[in-house]
Amino acid sequence: ERPASASFPLGARRLRMRVKGGSGGGAGGAGGLPSPYVKWERERCAKIDKAKLEKIKPSVDAKSPPRFKHMVVNAKKLQLEEDRLVEIEHQNRKLLDNLSRISERPSGLSGDNGASRGSTARPKALLRGQAPVKRRVTSLNVRKRQEELDRIERENALILRRIRDQSNRESEFSVKKMQSEWKETLEHRKRASQWIG
Repeated sequence: ERPASASFPLGARRLRMRVKGGSGGGAGGAGGLPSPYVKWERERCAKIDKAKLEKIKPSVDAKSPPRFKHMVVNAKKLQLEEDRLVEIEHQNRKLLDNLSRISERPSGLSGDNGASRGSTARPKALLRGQAPVKRRVTSLNVRKRQEELDRIERENALILRRIRDQSNRESEFSVKKMQSEWKETLEHRKRASQWIG
């Protein structure tokens, strides 16, 4: 004879255990009503199922990935950008100083440098960055050189005016604008990371 565990599958054995206390089909039941044990067993199973459903975790992780501070704010990039802007500002000031010094210097090709041709007075020592002034012009194309020099001086004056206008103008970088753009980017990220189901 086979044991009871081998003759019935698992579901049938469970059902058999539930109705063991008398389920109302035979002489022991009263009009087909379930026994108190069967009611208790059903309530217990319903509680277990409900608890398991509450503990169930989703198989798809829809949460946004963790945000690390070094990935949100790239300090090295900001530092390099600031260093680059400081270097540009330094070079602009240096160029402005050189151009203003050149524009204040008298032209050497006109010949009226305060000393006569026959004078034997020694010229003053040149400052750093100054070009020597020629006393006598022996070239045949003096007029062409003078025109070229005038053209260069005009261009330098235009560049000087542009640099002065640029230094008076406000910076193109606005902290408020960058912060508002960053908030907008965070909003886009937040919307993109939400799971639509």
